[in-house]
Amino acid sequence: MKKWTSALGMSIVSLGLLASPALAEASVNPKEERVPIYVAMTDESVTKEQLIQILKTKLPEMFATYSNSDFQMTSMSYHYADDLTTRYELTFQKKVNKQTEGGSVSFRSDNLEIEHLYFNPANLKDALFPGKITEEQGRKIAEDFVKKVVSSSNYVLSTETPSYFSGLITEPITYNYTFNSTEKNIPIQDQSIVVSVLGDGKIQYFTQMSPDQKRMSFEEATNIVSKEAALEKMKDQLNLTLQYSIDYLSNSSKPSVKLVYLPAPNVIGLHATSNKWATTTGKTDSLNSKAALQPLAPKQLKESSPITIDDAKEIAKQLVESQGNTTKFTIDHAYEYQMNEQAVISVSYSYRYRNGSFGSSIEFNKNTGELISYSDYYSPIPFEDDETENAVPRMDKDKVLAAAEKYVKELAPTSVHEYAKPNTEPVYDKDSKVHYVNFPRIKNGLIVNGDSLSVTIDDEGKLKSFYRYPLEIEEWPDADATVSSEEAKKLFADALDVKLVYHRLQNEDGKYELVYVPTVNGQEYYQVDANSGEIVSPYAQAKKAKVTHPTAEKELNYLIQAGAIEVKDPNTFNADTAITQGQALQTIIKSITYFYEDYYAYRQEQPPVSFEHINPDHPYYNVVETATRLGILNPLEDELNIDQKVTNEQLAVWYIRTLGLEQAAKHPEIYQLTIKDAADVDPEKIGYVAISHVLGLQGTDQSMFLPKREVTYAQLAKSIIELAYEIAEKRNSGSYYY
Repeated sequence: MKKWTSALGMSIVSLGLLASPALAEASVNPKEERVPIYVAMTDESVTKEQLIQILKTKLPEMFATYSNSDFQMTSMSYHYADDLTTRYELTFQKKVNKQTEGGSVSFRSDNLEIEHLYFNPANLKDALFPGKITEEQGRKIAEDFVKKVVSSSNYVLSTETPSYFSGLITEPITYNYTFNSTEKNIPIQDQSIVVSVLGDGKIQYFTQMSPDQKRMSFEEATNIVSKEAALEKMKDQLNLTLQYSIDYLSNSSKPSVKLVYLPAPNVIGLHATSNKWATTTGKTDSLNSKAALQPLAPKQLKESSPITIDDAKEIAKQLVESQGNTTKFTIDHAYEYQMNEQAVISVSYSYRYRNGSFGSSIEFNKNTGELISYSDYYSPIPFEDDETENAVPRMDKDKVLAAAEKYVKELAPTSVHEYAKPNTEPVYDKDSKVHYVNFPRIKNGLIVNGDSLSVTIDDEGKLKSFYRYPLEIEEWPDADATVSSEEAKKLFADALDVKLVYHRLQNEDGKYELVYVPTVNGQEYYQVDANSGEIVSPYAQAKKAKVTHPTAEKELNYLIQAGAIEVKDPNTFNADTAITQGQALQTIIKSITYFYEDYYAYRQEQPPVSFEHINPDHPYYNVVETATRLGILNPLEDELNIDQKVTNEQLAVWYIRTLGLEQAAKHPEIYQLTIKDAADVDPEKIGYVAISHVLGLQGTDQSMFLPKREVTYAQLAKSIIELAYEIAEKRNSGSYYY
């Protein structure tokens, strides 16, 4: 059987120092992501027709109208390094009302059960706000779908997964549902199903995640610690530590930082049969959560040393030479780009094998010469026919830590002092035979949760991967918390609950053990804000206060939740007041495109000034420049007054420009307005008003457009939804690119 490998969708690796001694010893292999291993199919034991029949039998409502010619079976099957079950893949595509719909589906070879499915409908208009179904109806659709495609019935709906809410009115409403596999009604922690249902009721995505079924066994739920006893022990012994936590705001391109209290990073929960603490590395009688952090170095070990593209290529060559394998190595190309305000050099390369190839990239910090990320893909790939596996004994934990620390000091000498020695033990992967070591970033003596340096070491002590993307943080909160650790622990204890689950822990034989995991407000991920005392989940979506309105309540609240309309006090907000040009532009921009309020603030080039009175310090500067960049504003033609109220005819101009129809609108002589007050329309805006009226973007009042009338929040909310529908239509036809 021919072997052919491909690392898909991976842009991992990067490097940074020239001719380091550690580099000369390093070889190359990753586990940051699960890499599919593709194998050329040489037999026809599973045919395209067989897979199509399964689809049409299980999901006739989706595939009954597809002909066999609409499907293509890939010429390669695939599996994973930690799961040798073969997968087969079908892609499908056809025209529906002159528009293309399609997707892909993969099957497991052991029972030809559908494992993944993705579907891209031809038309998403009905899935846009407000959609055709409710979240409850979407849940029923997801449950019915799971029953059709999953052979097991031991799944329960999780209440922890929030529905996806797009901040853009031009994107479909999507309801996400997670189902957890169970054993004797106890959830299995790493076995789940995810189903995404669009707002029109169509299934967009399905995946089921489970390990090799043949290796599974489950601990008996007899003589276990009671839930009450487990909860009491956690309240008493599960301490919180003060940390910085990275937070990403939807309207900012820069991460922010919060001061929070979090449980010890390596604690999973309480083992229900032994009453010991279950951690990422095994079971222990006690927790040492107050261990002092030890910086890897008191200061920089080396000054920054910039490198060139040629330097980066040379490092890549040295890495391959140190590998000592017989494969042919080729540098495909190298280039420079900006990432997180850093100049990065990326070198793309590939290995050529007798029966195929695979490749990835190595990246460097150009200004410091340090390694950013690097990963060796050789190990997860099946051995060539004439190769045998090199049996090497598992390396001792202390030696692993020593080797990992040595690599960090040699490959990141400029920033090594920003990281601490591991506060968790290395994790060993038996399948890939590598050890994962994590060095937390530290600031002001505190761990920075969400920013770390990870290193992978094999049993020979070679570097297999190195990953660090240090975030540029401009403002760090004071390390002195308003809420004391005692107060935080009480808040945490009062909200704490536990849930009994099956967890594989570090069992290499596939055995699942019973563990009580801590939860707060039903969530397994939570933080205690060290200044406000609020307990929040970093993944929960904040619900904003709602407003009431007789005709535009749904539209207003949708835009408020999306952040397109800002309401400080819903009790005093009046949606029937006129909206200013600045506020209207901001609502449009935040509704149709992802908008970062600091888009221009961190760019190296001189910030543009399209309108003289809107300089970089103006509160609407980024809104105006984004609108100009998208063609909604034209500095050569427009008179912009941010604080002046926007009128119907001015809004018509912005909408038509948004749709890319300005050239057609610039010929007023070809339009005949059917509205009663056509004479009141500015002659230069007749084309814009005519198109907006015909498309139904803006309504009329007794057949009058009222071009000079000021637009209210409610009117804008209603009309911008119509704009979203028109954008969706243009996207389907391929003529819209926002």
